[in-house]
Amino acid sequence: MSDLLIWDSTELIPKHKKTILWSGFNVSLDKDLISILDLIEENQESIRKAYLRWSFDLAEKEIFNIPVKDHFEIKPNFSFWWLSSFAEKCNFSKSPQIDNIIKLIALTEWEDFCKIKSIEVVSKNKALIKALQKLSEQYSINFFLHKKSFELPSIPIPHLLRSIAWLISHLSKIRYLKGVGIDLWEKSSANLTIFSYLANLSNKHLELSQHKSNFWSNFPNKILDAGNNINWLHIFTPSKQIPNTKEASRILTCFNKSKTGEVHVFLESFLNYRIMIQAIKDWLTIRKIGFKLRNSLLKDDFLLQVMVDDWNKTFYGIDAINNCLNLNLFGAAMESVSNQKLGLYLQENQSWEISLIHSWRKFNHSEIVGVPHSTTRFWDLRYANDERIHEKKSKNCYLKPDYIAINGEAQKNYFKEMHYPNSELKLVEALRFFHLESKREYISSLEGKQSNNFVLILGDYLLENNEQLIEMLKSAKTLLPSNVNFIFKPHPACMVPKSKFEGLNVEINEEDIVNLLSRSTIAVSSNVTSASLDAYFHGIPLACIIDPYKLNLSPMLEIDKTVFVKTYQDLAKKISLAVSSYQPINVKANDFFELDSNLPRWLSFIDSKLNSQTLLNKDIL
Repeated sequence: MSDLLIWDSTELIPKHKKTILWSGFNVSLDKDLISILDLIEENQESIRKAYLRWSFDLAEKEIFNIPVKDHFEIKPNFSFWWLSSFAEKCNFSKSPQIDNIIKLIALTEWEDFCKIKSIEVVSKNKALIKALQKLSEQYSINFFLHKKSFELPSIPIPHLLRSIAWLISHLSKIRYLKGVGIDLWEKSSANLTIFSYLANLSNKHLELSQHKSNFWSNFPNKILDAGNNINWLHIFTPSKQIPNTKEASRILTCFNKSKTGEVHVFLESFLNYRIMIQAIKDWLTIRKIGFKLRNSLLKDDFLLQVMVDDWNKTFYGIDAINNCLNLNLFGAAMESVSNQKLGLYLQENQSWEISLIHSWRKFNHSEIVGVPHSTTRFWDLRYANDERIHEKKSKNCYLKPDYIAINGEAQKNYFKEMHYPNSELKLVEALRFFHLESKREYISSLEGKQSNNFVLILGDYLLENNEQLIEMLKSAKTLLPSNVNFIFKPHPACMVPKSKFEGLNVEINEEDIVNLLSRSTIAVSSNVTSASLDAYFHGIPLACIIDPYKLNLSPMLEIDKTVFVKTYQDLAKKISLAVSSYQPINVKANDFFELDSNLPRWLSFIDSKLNSQTLLNKDIL
């Protein structure tokens, strides 16, 4: 018999046994049940620091007397390692197994862990089982695998076949983008380039074949008004607005005809046979290196066991060939444009951003700036790094932008916690949150507002998060007054069919969020979307659902923990209270964001970089 049971199952939990719940929360009074997510919440600072230390050490670990990152050098002083999922650390979508690494670290930091003599595991996650087995070996703990953990083996499709099939399909889809805007790009006199997604566009402007990105608000117009031209390099992502590349090609051609001072191209515009062949060569090189290092790294690292599939995808599979293609496309784009004084890109620390920075510097363009357009959240690990990453640069070091444009005090504090050099942080206005400027007057108008029965559901980027949100609302509905109605505002990148809402009296509405908030008594969100901030800072009561299987990725984690709910019963209580006794929230958005839509900080910074004859050179922090 074991003295600790690790329960990673949806089945009924046995009683009277010390148990770690690998998912979910202990909502009972049973002292033998311990939620690993609760342990993480209690020690989140030290656990995150331990993960970042492990991530950094993995890149520096020597295999055959050479650091791992140096093995992956595929261009002079450029390591493919920084394009991998291990460097990207996207734990909320691309690499969900990172959550299991965090949980394993939390287990080893648990104060009673040193007392454990034996572990029994109930799980169908083979990678997690292997990690716990290796952990037990390392700490001389007896290991038992419960018979319920076994399942019929599956036969995966080899990554080689998946990659080839994906490449053929991808090249077929993007053929309409080839060459779009390249002539204008090569002739452009602009010395500022903005790298962005062709998504989240203003519908009003799109109907007029004009480009206006909601990511960048009124910022591009201010730059044009100041007499500067702009090059736009777009990355295509399918959306309801622009569902396919054929339509995207048509729209971008219209953009190039509609306004002087702006040039638009796609990253995929630069596709040619030379780039395709070089990308395939790079991919084959990466596959060879990945096979060479894999077993040596896996041999003695229990944490790495849960990311074996990530290793396969990032060095053998679709992610590998896609990153190789993007790397060469950015090289062609940066080689063919005139010297640029400044580059701005939406910063989410995705792999394409590293390819951009490498290519930007390879062809001797000046400074490049990362722009985190939304919020930085505690457990969004993409922006987080071990402090050693900022030390004196070495061969194949991590590539950072020259500056990060931070949008307020909250972001400033986050990057300082990550030991980011103060000289590389530039405080500018929050382009995504200008609608909060008039929040004070809006809050005043809420004081006399009568409660109504509308609940605003804030859609998420990921379909699975939306489905979880909807299911909890369906369960909560049985405890709510019968006249409660729902409004669902979908995320621009994830439309949810109305059939998913069966059983809920729901209106699907894509109006501006401010209009929808004015009709609502309370907003409900997943624990990922930043739209929760819109509701909170507009004074609307908020219920933020914690995912029982994942880390808490909500931007509300460090603002107001009272908004979180763990069960449908808790959700029903919050909704009922808001409906029966409406009380607006009054917090100062200016404490979190810079909210001057005249953009004095942004324009001062841009002027200092583009107009060298009037260099301001002042630190706007």
